[in-house]
Amino acid sequence: MDFEYPFMLFLLLFVPVLLFLFWLALRHNKAMREQFGTWAVLQRLVPDFSPKRSPLKFGLVLTAYVLLVIAVANPRMGSLTRKVKRAGVDVYIALDISRSMWAKDVTPKGMDRMEKARLFAMKLIDELRGDRVGLIFFAGEAFVQMPLTLDYSSAQLFLNEGLGDFEITQGTVFEEVIGISVKTGKNPENDGKIKQKALVIISDGEDHDKKGTKAATEAKKQGVTTFCIAVGSTEGSPIPTKRNEDGNYHSDQSGQIVRSKADKVWLKQIATAGAGKFFDIDEGNAIFAKLKRDLDKLEKEEFDEQSFDEFETYYQWFVFLALALLIAEFIISYRKEPAKTEKNKEHSKEKSLEETVTEERTV
Repeated sequence: MDFEYPFMLFLLLFVPVLLFLFWLALRHNKAMREQFGTWAVLQRLVPDFSPKRSPLKFGLVLTAYVLLVIAVANPRMGSLTRKVKRAGVDVYIALDISRSMWAKDVTPKGMDRMEKARLFAMKLIDELRGDRVGLIFFAGEAFVQMPLTLDYSSAQLFLNEGLGDFEITQGTVFEEVIGISVKTGKNPENDGKIKQKALVIISDGEDHDKKGTKAATEAKKQGVTTFCIAVGSTEGSPIPTKRNEDGNYHSDQSGQIVRSKADKVWLKQIATAGAGKFFDIDEGNAIFAKLKRDLDKLEKEEFDEQSFDEFETYYQWFVFLALALLIAEFIISYRKEPAKTEKNKEHSKEKSLEETVTEERTV
């Protein structure tokens, strides 16, 4: 037997304390009784009192306390190991971390594209439970921030830490991003069978190379379906020289402030070439349902077997026994039934004889 919450057993340390306090109470009560004289005198004053009931009632309450502490710790026994196979799609989420994503032309006002993309990615991970998820960050180069995993909390941890100002070459290389999604996660034991995967690119599409559509077409032949989520407006917005600091913006060689415009047409071309779908991030929560439907159409892959232990818990038995003891303690009284001694019997006989004589005289 073990306990699910063993730290709760520390409450048993109060048992000696309660025993000590009870002992002090007994001593105090004994001292109080001695003020009235001997025990024989006290018995005449309070003939129904039974001092032996007090330790009994306390013992019942203390035992109930111990049982309830054990119940709270949740005792469990047995170990049943089950084998579970998970099936789903491998999904890479590729986040654009180039400086153009610092532009603040998204809703709500004051938020930049990168923060909007980060929040969207976190919500998307919640919606993809059951599928393996990986993270790719990219700008002028791309790298795997987190490999495919079922540990969604780790994926969200990377995103919670923020995307920051990475020391990375600027630009947007869709060809490299798509190439990484093809190469990673290959299974050498797949017997030549093409493994279905999905790539979700979240980007403004600006400053792109011209090889993205060709890469997406080739990736589809390798089982990778490419989806694109556009972030930003086609009207554009200036790019701050430092993230979250307004006032200073990037400018061109002539001194004119550069406006970053989301290239939604290009992103849609990549999604079409990759046999996926294009979405605008402003569509909001509607994207998740549509994207999930498209992912469900892909052939699912069986992941590694997972085993876990199941235990039978027995806390309810300890609770039942504790309640039974508390009920018993409540029923037991400190008073006892007065015993009929020989003197009591003789006194009763004498009283009956007197009553008989009185009745005869009356007659």
